[in-house]
Amino acid sequence: MTLREFIDEFADDGHTASLSIVNSDQPPMVAQMLESLFDEQSVSVSEVSRVLSDSNVVQLRRDGSVVAESAFSDVRDSILAVNSDIYITGTRPLSEVETPEVVRNLEGTRFRVRGYPAGTKGKLLLIEISRYIEAMALQHGAGELHTGFQRLSRITDERGTARAYEQLSQTDLDLHVYGIGDPRPFDTWSVAVHNDDVPEIRNGWFVVFAPPPDSEAEGAALVAITEDDEEWDGVWVLDADAARQVASYLCDEHGAA
Repeated sequence: MTLREFIDEFADDGHTASLSIVNSDQPPMVAQMLESLFDEQSVSVSEVSRVLSDSNVVQLRRDGSVVAESAFSDVRDSILAVNSDIYITGTRPLSEVETPEVVRNLEGTRFRVRGYPAGTKGKLLLIEISRYIEAMALQHGAGELHTGFQRLSRITDERGTARAYEQLSQTDLDLHVYGIGDPRPFDTWSVAVHNDDVPEIRNGWFVVFAPPPDSEAEGAALVAITEDDEEWDGVWVLDADAARQVASYLCDEHGAA
């Protein structure tokens, strides 16, 4: 098994997902922001009116059935009205991450997103889910968290990221970070640093929280791969067994600290 094969395994390509903005009184431009976020994805977005539904909500449907609903304001504030700087600078700490249910439950949906300058907002979906998984790990404070940064310097260069991982290292989590570069800046942290200079680590973006074996806590894994550092092919899953499977693979394949 490889990270690429995990993406293929977790992707639920046999079912369709769609988002509906229900009974909206938002300005057209705001609704269009949600549409543009998923413009190149397999998730369709539409505006609908429903007599028996609340106003200004976003509904997630799978194969035509509603499986999640969030206030439009929550989706706007967490994804549409922000950029990645809120996490890079630490403006939004992990303790304040509140990922809307309709975004979380897009698990199994395969995303191909591009970062700046090739794209604009699409990569924010993967960033938001990354922070959601990190926040989940911080809340539980035990289990394993494995994160791939491609370059270890990304952790210390982004003060918000550095602050988050220093905080995570002070819990009872078995914390692992992966990337190429100098591991010495992390000598004072309780963290295992894996700087295996291989394509999967150079090109892999993953955040995996595996709860302790005796825990009934939810686990989660985001796995994405790039070939050019511009376009990412990825998926996330909210499942403890799946997360433990990825964590075990990472330890076996890249576990030498």
